Amino acid sequence: MIIGSAAIILIWSQATARIAEVGRLLLFAQRLRKNIIVLTLDSTPLPTPMATLKPIAVHRPCDHCMDQIAPLLPPASSQDALQALVERAAHEYIRERKAAIEQAAAMLQRNEQREAVLALLEQIAQHDTITSVRDKAQEILNAYTQPAAQLSTSPPQNMDPNAIFGVRCKNGHVSYFNKRSVCKATYDVPRGMSQHDSKNLDELILSCTTCGVTIVAYVDCEGYK
Repeated sequence: MIIGSAAIILIWSQATARIAEVGRLLLFAQRLRKNIIVLTLDSTPLPTPMATLKPIAVHRPCDHCMDQIAPLLPPASSQDALQALVERAAHEYIRERKAAIEQAAAMLQRNEQREAVLALLEQIAQHDTITSVRDKAQEILNAYTQPAAQLSTSPPQNMDPNAIFGVRCKNGHVSYFNKRSVCKATYDVPRGMSQHDSKNLDELILSCTTCGVTIVAYVDCEGYK
C-alpha cells in the first residue's frame, strides 16, 4: 500500500509510538520520498525522523481535519517518474512488474532518485509473490549495491589487493571498488573496450558513492568477469 500510495497519513499517538512496525514503515515511506502527513491524537513526541514535519492536532469529532489535510495532498492528475514506477511495480501482471524492475535499473543508471529506487527494489526482492520477479529485483540490487559497499577512505583490508582499485571523481572524492563486483555487473557498469597504455582495458562507467557523479575508469578486468 505504501508503494502504490500518493501520500501517507500517519495517525500518531502514545499507542502508535509503541508499535515497532510503524517506525519501519515510516522509514520505508521516507526512502520512497512519500509525502507524509501527521495527525496527532495526543502530545506524544514525534520520532526523530519525523521531527521536521508539522503535525495536525486532531480533536473529536475529526471532520475538521480534512480541511487541513486536503491542501497537503498532491493533485489527482500529478504523477512523477517515481510514482509511475511504484504503480507499475505493484501491477497484477508479472510482465509489468518485471518491466518496472527494468525501468528502475534505467533510473539507477541515470542516478535518478537512487535511494528511493533502491528501497523499492529491496521491497520487491523480499516480498513479491513470484520467484522470478524477486530474483530479477535482487540481481539489479546486487549490481548497484555491491560496488558501493567497497567504498571507503582507504582501500579495504583483508581482500585481494589485485582486485581493489581506486578512482578519484571530479569533486576530489576517492572511491574504492572491487573488481569481483564491478567487472561482473551488467546494469550499473556499462563497459566498452579502450586502448589504454597499449593494453586492452575495460572502460567502466561508475558512480562516486560520496557525491554520485559519473566516473570513467579504465580497468584490467581479465580474470574477474
